[in-house]
Amino acid sequence: MKRFIRNSVKEAFDNLPSGICFFDKNGILTLCNHQMYRLFFALTGKDLQSLSELQEFLNDNTAKSRENQVFLQDDKTAWRFALETVTTPDNKIYTQVIASDVTELYSKTKELEQDNIALAEYAKRMRRLFANTIALIREEEILNMKMRVHDDIGRSVISARRFLQQNRPMEELDLIPWKNVVSLLRHEIELSEEQDAVAGLMSAAYSIGIKIILEGNLPKDIAGEVLIAAIRECMTNAVRHAGAKELYVHITGDENTAVAVITNNGAVPNGEISLGGGLTSLKLRIEKCGGTMRVKHSPQFELTVSVPLKTEEKL
Repeated sequence: MKRFIRNSVKEAFDNLPSGICFFDKNGILTLCNHQMYRLFFALTGKDLQSLSELQEFLNDNTAKSRENQVFLQDDKTAWRFALETVTTPDNKIYTQVIASDVTELYSKTKELEQDNIALAEYAKRMRRLFANTIALIREEEILNMKMRVHDDIGRSVISARRFLQQNRPMEELDLIPWKNVVSLLRHEIELSEEQDAVAGLMSAAYSIGIKIILEGNLPKDIAGEVLIAAIRECMTNAVRHAGAKELYVHITGDENTAVAVITNNGAVPNGEISLGGGLTSLKLRIEKCGGTMRVKHSPQFELTVSVPLKTEEKL
């Protein structure tokens, strides 16, 4: 009966999924199951006989099968070894070694490492994108300021020239546009359109001696701001270069796009129109919104701007 029990215990011991073995106080192998025999031979090509050779293998940091504290077999399984000193009831001391299958844990750890690498790369890209975004926002602010200064100074110069040509008293000279330019350069006013965009546009036109005839409705948000910038640029150029008295703005479009066609009653251009600083800046702003700008010189000056609706200016 005892022999039967002993054999049953040995059979169960040999069939454990984990590798397990025991060494006496002299390091001599006293008990080892099939899994530990198989595992040690697979990793080293040798039979397990003593504790010293097992420790030598476990402490060999150059072993090809080793990755940190995990040992890898050719079949892609991963194993971790643990040594522990145990004492029997009769005070005999043994060294117990257990090899546990940590394949799933190892696989999850490697996946996590790859995810961490991907996250680190993503974070690096986000930092670069954020830095570029800050630079582009600053560039956009500078561009808007240049357009605003160009527009306000142009109107102020034309207004002052008309004032002087009419020999009016100096106290009647409207200095508000000049003050606005100075305040803008000193960052005392925001880069935004007037609360009433159309009223502000008409007032600016009146100050330089031109009338805006507007057909259609200006869209809101970014698209409206872009079209207002185009109208401002055209009215200043129409007075300065063509001597126009009227500026015609025809706005059409659909639910996706707003289109403005701008002409005037001034002198017809002599040839192709080269884009100056104002029109170049305007074209850049329009294209950043995903829109287009087209300029014609014959049979009359015509500027056509198409801007998508419900969009934000691209950085």
